[in-house]
Parts: sequence; structure tokens; C-alpha cells
Amino acid sequence: MEFLTFEQRDRVGILRINRPKALNALNADLLVELREFLGKQPCPAELRVLILTGAGEKAFVAGADVAEMRDFNPLQMRDFCELGDTVTGLLETKAVVTIAAVNGYALGGGMELALACDFIYASDNARLGQPEVTLGLIPGFGGTQRLSRAIGTRRAKELILTGSHIGAAEAREMGLVNRVVPQAELLEACVETAQKIAGNAWTAVLQAKRVIHHGDRLSLTEALAMERDACALCFASPDQCEGMTAFLEKRKPRFA
Repeated sequence: MEFLTFEQRDRVGILRINRPKALNALNADLLVELREFLGKQPCPAELRVLILTGAGEKAFVAGADVAEMRDFNPLQMRDFCELGDTVTGLLETKAVVTIAAVNGYALGGGMELALACDFIYASDNARLGQPEVTLGLIPGFGGTQRLSRAIGTRRAKELILTGSHIGAAEAREMGLVNRVVPQAELLEACVETAQKIAGNAWTAVLQAKRVIHHGDRLSLTEALAMERDACALCFASPDQCEGMTAFLEKRKPRFA
């Protein structure tokens, strides 16, 4: 891979976007690499949690590559947006838990990648925003929709229409970021959380992720029905018996 590096620690993977001289900006070739990596089934074997971060100390992803985009015609831009949508959709629905480790600037397409992850940890020097209107366009990889769902329509409009950047502390206050840590501790904080998730009953983790994701787009009645079915499905997994038996025997469960 030219623009990505990957390492695996047991069931936890760390995927780095690796264009530090360009502040990890997203060009078409990089997005294709992300699509191919995330599209693997499985991705890779035994992986349960994927941490997405940026190479270097300045940026997670500082946005899409403006030098590449500048001369696009409308059809080329639509194709580029479709590629970005495919990548964010894979992040959002992949049968792994995804954590964005935002280690600096997460702007434009970078913020959209982070929003597509299950949750976001940020370094204390991180800056987040959707500044597309300052360049004459709007978010095209899902930002208008996922940001509204994450922090509410009014706050999303304020960020997108002003093109402003916010710091990690403000992002956490509005519920966009789950946790803020010093930059030097960011990756290990993500790994620690990832290991906790990977050690839980995997059928239950995936069912919970699926129900939360899809239920947000349903009526409460429909979402509750889906939740009941998913809870019942957990009882078809050996992990349910092991988890409850371990609880009654006052020992740590040994999940598959």
C-alpha cells in the first residue's frame, strides 16, 4: 500500500493514513486504497477493532486534496464524492468496531472519515471542522448528514455554514468527541479501549453496533422490535451461555 500502513496487535488493528507531507490529505488514489482495504472480507482475519489515525503529529486528515480537486468538472466531482461515500459507508457498516484517533487536524474529508467511525478519541491539540464553504463547495462524503445526527441540526449548520474549526475540548463538550487525551497518549488510549471491546462477547458487540446504527433511522417502535430480535439472537451464541455461567460462577468469562 502506497498511502496506508497497517499493524495488528492481536485482535486490534491500527490503520494509518500515510501522506504526512500533505497533512494526510485525501486524493483519489488514497481513497481507492482505503476502499480496497476496508472492502476485504474479513479485514483482515481475526480483526475485531480497527483504529484509524494519521501519520505524523500534525494531522489526522487535513481534508481532501485541493490541488487534485481544483480542476474537476461536476461529473468528476460527483465520482470523487461517490468514492468518498463508499469509504465512509464501509467504515460505518464494517463488521468491526472502528475508532478514529484524531491526532491533529481533522478537516473536511478528514472529519467525515472520523464521523463515519463508531466513536472518536482526540488529542488535546486536535482541530475539527467542515470548512468546505470557504473553498466554494459543501461536504461531499456524508458530512452534512452525519454531523447533524451527531450533534444536532443547529450546531451542524453553524459549523458547516461558517466553515469554522473547533478544538478538541469544544468538540467533546458538544458530544462530537468521546474523549480528549494528550497527543502522546492518544494511540494507547485507543488501544486500551479497543482491547476491552475485543475481549467482550463478539456476537453481542456486533449486534449492539448494528441495532444502534440502524435504529437511529427508524421509528422508536421499529427500533425496539429490532433490538428485541437482536437480543434474542444473542442466545444462539455460545458466548451468551459462557457469559452468564461465568457471572454465576464469579469468574471471568472465556469468550470465543
